[in-house]
Amino acid sequence: MLEAIRRHAKGWLAKAILGLIIVTFALFGVDSYMKDDGSGGMVAQVGDVGISSQELAQEVQAQTDRMRESLGPAFDPAVSETADFRKQVLDSLIERKALLQEAQKLKFLAPDAYLASILGQIPAFQQDGAFSQQRYEAVLRQNNRTPVQFENELRQAFMLEAITSPVSLAAFPSNTSMKQIAGLVAQQREISWVDLPTASVASQIKVTPTDIERYYAANKAEFTEPEQIRTEYLVLDKGAIAADLTVSEQAVADYYASNAAQFGQPEQRSASHILIAFDANADAAVRAKAKAKATEVFQTLKKTPDRFVELARTLSQDPGSAAQDGSLGSFGRGMMVKPFEDAVFSMKPSEIRGPVESDFGYHIIRLDSIQPGKTAPLAEVRSAVAAELRKQQAQKAFAGLADNFSNLVYESASSLQPAATAIKLTIQQGGWMSLKTAQPPLAHPGLLAALFNSDSIKSKQNTEAFEVKPGVLVAARVVEHRPARLLPLVDVSPAIESRLLVEQRTRLLTQLGQTTIQALVKGEEKNLDWSAFQVVSRQPSVVFDAAGAKAVFRVRTDKLPAYAGFVHPNGSYRIVRVTRVVEAPAQDPMLLSSIGSGVTQALQRADLQAMTDLIMAGQKVTIKPNAIEGR
Repeated sequence: MLEAIRRHAKGWLAKAILGLIIVTFALFGVDSYMKDDGSGGMVAQVGDVGISSQELAQEVQAQTDRMRESLGPAFDPAVSETADFRKQVLDSLIERKALLQEAQKLKFLAPDAYLASILGQIPAFQQDGAFSQQRYEAVLRQNNRTPVQFENELRQAFMLEAITSPVSLAAFPSNTSMKQIAGLVAQQREISWVDLPTASVASQIKVTPTDIERYYAANKAEFTEPEQIRTEYLVLDKGAIAADLTVSEQAVADYYASNAAQFGQPEQRSASHILIAFDANADAAVRAKAKAKATEVFQTLKKTPDRFVELARTLSQDPGSAAQDGSLGSFGRGMMVKPFEDAVFSMKPSEIRGPVESDFGYHIIRLDSIQPGKTAPLAEVRSAVAAELRKQQAQKAFAGLADNFSNLVYESASSLQPAATAIKLTIQQGGWMSLKTAQPPLAHPGLLAALFNSDSIKSKQNTEAFEVKPGVLVAARVVEHRPARLLPLVDVSPAIESRLLVEQRTRLLTQLGQTTIQALVKGEEKNLDWSAFQVVSRQPSVVFDAAGAKAVFRVRTDKLPAYAGFVHPNGSYRIVRVTRVVEAPAQDPMLLSSIGSGVTQALQRADLQAMTDLIMAGQKVTIKPNAIEGR
């Protein structure tokens, strides 16, 4: 019940929500999965719920941003521009919509107490270790969110977890399979090898002009340079505005005096309860029976209040708090369901009150203690006050400048200079870019679509101002354009010739190597200069890369010697002779644990996918033919 929900808030979901708050508010919450954005242009329908083109574009952008953040310099923008990537995102949205509808049908709905417990566990919403309603609203406001939006996301995250966790938690591997896998992973093989050099087939390699022309004609897309533009643009950044603002000591003192409660710890109360539960959908008779039982317990405690711990342990139907003598610990306002909270915050220490009705049942409540609120001194919170004032001033300034910015880039459509002069911004020059190579702040679906629009390219007029992320507006214009063009054969001929030479050499070496291996299997020694024997594991090394390791450990060893071959990274073809299999003398507990974790995760993924497929089979899914089209 209440205590169980509070404990649950410390699990992975709380960490995920904490990450949502602290790392970035650019992620689009799961509330977008259950409703369309009203913008029309539906690209898919899942049961009664649609997915709009804007919703898909937002999710594509969100996942692209997450990839860019996690991969850093290794991120390839071209990946997120492919139809395959957009299809993966759309499939993910469809599956989540289906899961949420199923959860809703099964009435997996998050109660208010659950939201209160989750919010109370998020450090970003705390002041001096306790939940602060003012800080909660301020953090959301600074990130262009509302409590209703965020709490709806929490409810739907709960729905997703409620429907998926029973399946994922039921997955476990067998000890036999883990031991078998561990044995295979730890196995070693004694090998020797010989390399067939590229010189072995050099005389057979020949690439003609006709070969080059044929490859060029069959792969024109590979040699087509995409449409490119060069831009200039303006950035209106709320963060930059805030950084340039100064706040006087008097303003800090005045704000602190008016909002002192915001910088302190609100009153906390510690309470215990005995819960006589009933289902939220219970009929009047069941509720009346529960109330009668709760009243009986309350009357007993009025006569013998020292029996509270005993009755909490034996009668309370909240197992989490019952095991703690009924204690719910300390909490502030806004962290418990309203009827329970109203009662607790109107009681005196040691007072027992009941029955108090909530969505969980009837409570008999004992107020254990009151921790008065306290205010932090100005010296401790001066920097936080100044930062809050700068944010507030920046928000006001940004709101006014944003309207002016948007109007100026629209009214003076042929130049960004009027907007730059009026708002004191610097026009920035962009390098040549295609749709797939655009970088922030230009790498925004709406802005790119506007820039690569044929009218924008022809007129070279300003785009409208796009909010590429919260608090950042960008307007741009095309200054130069290069249409897509097929590179001349003469320019790409050397690259094609080089590729065809490598392909021919690899093919001929592989054929020679396989022929040699077949002869060796038959016992026909070829006077090869074998290396010294070496015992190897599956780990890539100077002997072989990952592909080579796979070839060596995939070959059957029921008859030795056994032979395998692969193209070595140095270009030669390496033939490996396996002469002995070395089993691990004992299984490593750490390896078993690691394998158990990996197998469990694989089983969980498979089971979750099977459940999702089953739910999807019961939903009517319609996807428009052009759903994943995008520039």
